[in-house]
Amino acid sequence: MNTKRWTALAVVSALVFAVATTGSSATAAGLGKDKAIDKKLKQGTVVAKISADSKGKESISWNNEKGVPSFVTGKVSAKKLNNASDATAILEENKDLFDMQSVVDELKLDVQSTDTLNTKMFKFQQVYKGVPVFGNELILHADKNGDASSINGYYDPEVKIKGLNTKAKLSSTDALNKAKADTGLTDVKNFDLSSSDLYIYQAPDKAHHLAYLVTLSTLENNSPAYWQVFVDAHDGSILNKIDKVEFAAAVGSGTGVLNDTKSLNTDSYASGYYLRDLTKPMFATGGKIETYTAANGTTLPGTLMTDTDNVWTDKAAVDAHYYAGVTYDYYYNKLGRNSFDNAGATMKQTVHYSSSYNNAFWNGTQMVYGDGDGSTFIAFSGSADVVGHEITHAVTERSANLVYSYQSGALNESWSDAMGNLIENKADNNWLVGEDIYTPGTAGDALRSMSNPGAYGDPANMSQYVNTSSDNGGVHTNSGIPNKAFYNFVTSAGVTRDNAGKVWYRALTQYMTSSSQFTDARSATIQAATDLFGAGSTEVTAVTAAWDNVGVGASIPNTGDAYEPNDSQATAYGPITSGTAYAGKISTTSDNDWFKFTTADVGTISLSLSGLPLDYDLYLYNSAGTQVGSSTNGSTTAEAISYSSTAAGTYYAKVIGYNGANSNTAYSLTATYPNSAPTGSWKYETLAFNTPHPYTNSYTGATHTYTKPGATKVGLHFSRFETESGYDFVYIKDKAGVTKYTYSGTKAAFWIYVDGDTISANLKTDGSVTAWGYSIDQVEYYN
Repeated sequence: MNTKRWTALAVVSALVFAVATTGSSATAAGLGKDKAIDKKLKQGTVVAKISADSKGKESISWNNEKGVPSFVTGKVSAKKLNNASDATAILEENKDLFDMQSVVDELKLDVQSTDTLNTKMFKFQQVYKGVPVFGNELILHADKNGDASSINGYYDPEVKIKGLNTKAKLSSTDALNKAKADTGLTDVKNFDLSSSDLYIYQAPDKAHHLAYLVTLSTLENNSPAYWQVFVDAHDGSILNKIDKVEFAAAVGSGTGVLNDTKSLNTDSYASGYYLRDLTKPMFATGGKIETYTAANGTTLPGTLMTDTDNVWTDKAAVDAHYYAGVTYDYYYNKLGRNSFDNAGATMKQTVHYSSSYNNAFWNGTQMVYGDGDGSTFIAFSGSADVVGHEITHAVTERSANLVYSYQSGALNESWSDAMGNLIENKADNNWLVGEDIYTPGTAGDALRSMSNPGAYGDPANMSQYVNTSSDNGGVHTNSGIPNKAFYNFVTSAGVTRDNAGKVWYRALTQYMTSSSQFTDARSATIQAATDLFGAGSTEVTAVTAAWDNVGVGASIPNTGDAYEPNDSQATAYGPITSGTAYAGKISTTSDNDWFKFTTADVGTISLSLSGLPLDYDLYLYNSAGTQVGSSTNGSTTAEAISYSSTAAGTYYAKVIGYNGANSNTAYSLTATYPNSAPTGSWKYETLAFNTPHPYTNSYTGATHTYTKPGATKVGLHFSRFETESGYDFVYIKDKAGVTKYTYSGTKAAFWIYVDGDTISANLKTDGSVTAWGYSIDQVEYYN
């Protein structure tokens, strides 16, 4: 074979298969015929670009229900991310990945910030015709170098398809009254919170509605009320409701609930002292810690506590005040957060709420503590982790704002458990919740255990997940799973409590969104650890293992895949043998399978991925991590890559599931490549094969076959190739009639090869939209 021609073709081929084999060149007329195919083609183009720019080190988790990603890390753009305008442009560049039509029309910037690592965060709210879509936010991050490094969160592409009428028939006041009636609060006169805001809301039955989100919080009732109620804005029906009552400069001194003496920061006046702390940095903007008493009533905030000699004897008040200060100090000194809102807000708490009240809660504006009944509980403010737990609910509400139901609600509870324990900072390694105030007559008892959730009937692994509609979908029960993950992490060798807290806090405030699920929490904590300590750090390894060990997103399940662990280029299985089929499995939504091989000479590298149980995609990288080929056909259509290498070396094949596709059924991967120095030579001949130009609809024309007796390899050269991408396919077969490669779309000139002495090409099309077809002008053989 002519060496100059081979080199030129090799360079062209590298360009062709880095771009064209994604099937990204669908004809304009073809788009819209099949939404699933069109969506895959567009998403495949973006994924291939991110993969190429990230050198195969990207990671994509999928929201399977919506068919769009929930967490993307890697180089998501070549543009620098410095401001909101850049953020919009970068999301527009990636909009096809989320099946989005227009970033300007569908996303509204909600929060932007720069943190102590000099990383930038831009949080966008999804909107439809200007109305926010409940529970759907996307977050774009830039690393310290200004490179766009991740996109995560939730976006619902179905909203725009529904074509909802966004003109409400009910007024905001009408919705408030409907919600009050449904929650039994019609006669309440005083609310701590009362609001009604219009949203697009997907109800539990999966139907989308224009709805008012009514928020009501009051203590003027038989029991504390803090509700989110979704009222249909067209007919006034109640779509859903969520109970958000989340249970769980002078210096004085006082005795706490457990009879320990504490030093207290108080505020003096002419004839005494207020239980008010003015010493914290938040006082620079007017923020204080204030402790009130409800005097066993239910009016908030009650009466600000006072004392004449600054020696405080109200044990519940002493602990509430002291532990609120400890909580503030932890967040400020360890994590850089100034009060629960990170803006120096005053922290109010009320003790002696009601009579023998067995609970504590955050009501959306302040903390409230009951005294307990003396047998099941003593005063709730007597436990540092309970105070830290409840104040963390406020932190969560002002950051990720996790919806208080099902998995997002369980994460809400779990994050409060974790941060509460870190704030308490007991020397033991039991990691119990509420042990200081629960069942005073029973030693060692607690509300929950993070180290052993099963001790209190809570699950510790996804295999034990409790499917229930009670307790807002099991928020307190299923919190045992992320609780155990945190315990696994914080007790890992080389991980300090402070560093564990930094990871959990960063995940909450930088990456988690209102709809985050357990898998999102896994991704968020791994990314947070990566940001803080580096990709190869002890913390990243530990937090990954922590989630794996509770069955959340484990990347190496026991499914009989002999090639695991091979989830990264560094752990690629191999070297694999040329011409040998390898049966691997994509076993989870986050599973990637990498294989490696080393060529002995220049020549053609052919990859074939067949026997697909679901929609899998195939990528090829060189030793530098540069993507040199990809194949992203839709559905279970086989994938194929043919790449003309210009140098011997090591190459990597990557198999991934589209939209998180995974199965316990194996696929078959075969790599054919030069594995020895050539003993023969390539010879080429001029031979023309053509489809009609353009071809017709439903075309199943002649099969073009080339045979060279005695040859060990044969090839076809396509000088022009244009088919309707994703719909019309050319099948390349060997002598036995086995389909080795499948191509679709528009491609630059390329060679394709099979082993043996016979190769054939056949075009098959669907019933609408045509294209130019293909032209073969040369063939070649090796012997």
